[in-house]
Amino acid sequence: MRLLLILLALFYSFTCLAKNERNSYSFKRIDHSQGLSNSAVISIFQDNTGIMWIGTYDGINCYDGKEIETFRSDFSAKTTLSNNIIHAIQQADSNCIWIAGNHIINRFSLSSKEVVSNYEFPGFHSPHSNKNGNTWLIGTNSIRYYNTYHHRFIKIKKPDIEMGDPNSHTFVTDDGDLWLFPNRSTELYKFSLNSFGADTLNTQLTITPSHFHSKPLEFISYQNGILCFVDIDKDLYIYDIVGKSKIYTRNISSLLEKYGSIQGIIPFYEDIIIGFKTNGLIQLRASKKYEERILNRNICIFSIYKDPHQGIFWIGSDGQGAIMYAQDHSIATNIKLNSLSSNLTRQIRSLMTDKDGGLWCGTKGDGLIYIPDFQRGIDATETKIYSPQDIQNAISYSKWDKEFEVFTLQQSRHLNGFWLGTGDTGLYYYSYDDKKLHAILPPSGNPLVHIHKIYEENDSTLWLSSSEDGIHKVWFKKAQALPCIRKEKKFHFFREQHEINSLFSMIPEGDSILWFASRNNGLIKMNKQTEKYKIISLKEILHKSVDDILSTYVDKSGKIYLGTTTGLVSLTQQNGKLEPHYIGLAEGLLNDMIHGILEDGNGFLWLSTNKGIIKYNPKNDSSHAYYYSSGVQIGEFSDDAYYQCPYTEKLIFGGTDGLIYMDKDVATPSGYYPDIVLRKFKIGSKEVNLSKYYSTDTKALSIPGTKVSFALSFAVPDYLTGSEIEYSYMLKGKDTDWTNFSPNNEVIYSDITAGKYTLKIRYKKDVTNIYKTLTISISIIPPWYRSMLAYVIYTLLLITIGSTIFYLSNKYLQLKRKVKELSKDNKESISCEASCQYIKQIRETVTSKLGISTDHMTCTTTEQINFIWKVTHIIEQNLNKEDLSSTFIADQMAMSPRQFYRKFKEISEISPSDLIRNYRIEKAASLLLTTDTSIQDIITDVGISSRAYFYKEFTRKFDMTPKDYRELNKKK
Repeated sequence: MRLLLILLALFYSFTCLAKNERNSYSFKRIDHSQGLSNSAVISIFQDNTGIMWIGTYDGINCYDGKEIETFRSDFSAKTTLSNNIIHAIQQADSNCIWIAGNHIINRFSLSSKEVVSNYEFPGFHSPHSNKNGNTWLIGTNSIRYYNTYHHRFIKIKKPDIEMGDPNSHTFVTDDGDLWLFPNRSTELYKFSLNSFGADTLNTQLTITPSHFHSKPLEFISYQNGILCFVDIDKDLYIYDIVGKSKIYTRNISSLLEKYGSIQGIIPFYEDIIIGFKTNGLIQLRASKKYEERILNRNICIFSIYKDPHQGIFWIGSDGQGAIMYAQDHSIATNIKLNSLSSNLTRQIRSLMTDKDGGLWCGTKGDGLIYIPDFQRGIDATETKIYSPQDIQNAISYSKWDKEFEVFTLQQSRHLNGFWLGTGDTGLYYYSYDDKKLHAILPPSGNPLVHIHKIYEENDSTLWLSSSEDGIHKVWFKKAQALPCIRKEKKFHFFREQHEINSLFSMIPEGDSILWFASRNNGLIKMNKQTEKYKIISLKEILHKSVDDILSTYVDKSGKIYLGTTTGLVSLTQQNGKLEPHYIGLAEGLLNDMIHGILEDGNGFLWLSTNKGIIKYNPKNDSSHAYYYSSGVQIGEFSDDAYYQCPYTEKLIFGGTDGLIYMDKDVATPSGYYPDIVLRKFKIGSKEVNLSKYYSTDTKALSIPGTKVSFALSFAVPDYLTGSEIEYSYMLKGKDTDWTNFSPNNEVIYSDITAGKYTLKIRYKKDVTNIYKTLTISISIIPPWYRSMLAYVIYTLLLITIGSTIFYLSNKYLQLKRKVKELSKDNKESISCEASCQYIKQIRETVTSKLGISTDHMTCTTTEQINFIWKVTHIIEQNLNKEDLSSTFIADQMAMSPRQFYRKFKEISEISPSDLIRNYRIEKAASLLLTTDTSIQDIITDVGISSRAYFYKEFTRKFDMTPKDYRELNKKK
């Protein structure tokens, strides 16, 4: 059994080796351009959710692979970091992390994103913990452990030993034991606790010394169960903690002499990487007997960390930010035109490879580009550019006097050369014999222009499609090793009495059928023998605007795919009938203008579009977009420029500024699918603390309100293929289906009524049905006055109020009858007295609400009383608005400003603006006496923008400043 395990280990090692040799690795910087607070990175750590924490000389940064959130000291807040220089970060208990600064340890909550406790110690102390948060604190001459019950660090009596470096000579194993190596010793001390969370401080501690190595240790580096150490003879060993196996690698004395002090040592795949403090990274390659290889000498290193999930080597640098050293995940190789010549500016419109490995690229104006043996690398000095005028080297290329557009290239099956379909210059032939372009003119001498497709039917017949002059059939023969046209024939196709002349692509089917794809008129199916044709309008069949066809492809089963300006259409022929299927933006395509279609070795289609390239799975209609991601550096692709090499089966697509090519078996994303992590929460437009709305098990959110708008952002901590991730979500209880997958990592909902919902978020990396889903319950909880009990109480109150109103109404009617019985002689005096009393009540009410005198008002009628009542009510409700004016009040009362002003002057001796100003000052005086609100806030509350104006008006009215007025009257 042991032998079998050894063989399996060796097999895995060789597998990793092969993988390492096949794939390339690169450095990627995380610095100020992504939002890093400081370029000096002292510490790096990955928490239990997969989020990276980057400690710098100016705060700590939380990086989820997409965004950076920074936390710094803020001494006005209680829950802030104690220090901005972050020396160490470790996992703590209860979804927290330890953040260590100078003499201070902060316990930081990952859910609330705030410091929940602080611990201060004299001298330097370094926290060490495992993924469970079992924590030990090592000082220069002290050892403590963290008791999770009492939330205290408990100091223990240490053995009489000389302590080593608190950072590098200690670590915590997965079972919570502290391993301590005394300074320059052969011994190991293991500290074990029976519990980190005992409610008594008399925790049982066991200290076990043992002999570890035959020679004293000088340097120790531990991560993820693997211990690397260097002894006094400069021999490097790797020790497996679980397997208790020690492996000698090599002596590194020469490396130490050359590169200086070591900052860290980490196994990386089958190799070992050593980080030197001032001399960067050196790789010891297992396949070369641990021979050294320089990875990067230009990095000063503060810290190193290996991601246990994705094998990323993280470096904390001095001045270059956080650096990732990881495997490249590119699906394509790019050839940019500006790498050949800065004068090459016209997009690629046609592609072809020859049997010698050469790549031919037709452009829209810069002519025909030839790149020899392009897969071995691009050399501008060997690249040539052809036009009918001449041949130039790419490195010295200058624009042709006349543009040469090449829309299609077609290798001849019968001649030693290939055909070119061009713009205004017609049909050309390139001969491999003389390495020149030759114009091929028909007998008429007039070239057929704007040729977009060439089909060589046999050794003497060509079919040509033109975007301006439709379909032509030409017969050619050899004349002195070059072809010449004997005769030609144009075919005419009509739809609704209009001739169809704009045709791009052709599809041969068997010996007798040709399909022609048109712009704006769908498909034409023609029998070559009978010359009968049929026009098929996809728009009429699918009821979608898909008759403008840009590209075509036929798969191995004979299914026809059409790339249109508004989506992808597939056509299946059964019993002479066409069964179309459509997929567009609504079905998940990121872009629906399909310029090219090719199929890879796995049966997936690749679609070139205006926004990157799309991978499409015909079996489940799933698609995935690559837009400046996964190595795709071309953002916009071109018509006609899609081609599969017949020799290597590589897929090649041309675009506006270059081309990409991919292997037949295109690389797929990694199989690592981390959990979705919720990041930010907004209610309305305000960002809130997510933890305050969580249930105790963090599986539900409770949001108060009757109608709530909220936004929830999330991330997947995938640092290699995170740019390829697409999300979809659904709020059960509101949505009926999932949203389309997109790179958007935020859900936004508006006006969600009270009730219980379930939010589901899922993501994928590819076109397979592999999803990772997060499910969280969301409850919109109305306030107590909108609860069921409250509605019962409201109903009872309404019944009571209704009964009271009914009773009072009866009383009023009885009183009214008694009034009518009074003498008519007393009626006028009674009415006058009642009116005066009503006016008096209104005046008193206005005075009490506005706090100003109404002596200037001469209200004599009920209409005037109601008018001034509405005016005062509007002033009261809109006092804090700076634009409160007579115009504003008139608008609220549905009156013209002129009409309002005239009516107001009938009953008042002062103007509306004076009334508003008086009320603002009176209201401010009232707030000064009845509240502790600051004077500046009161000025804002009463709708005055100028502090100087307020002080001037207040002093004029009360003959003292607002401050004196408050102090004088409050003392009374």
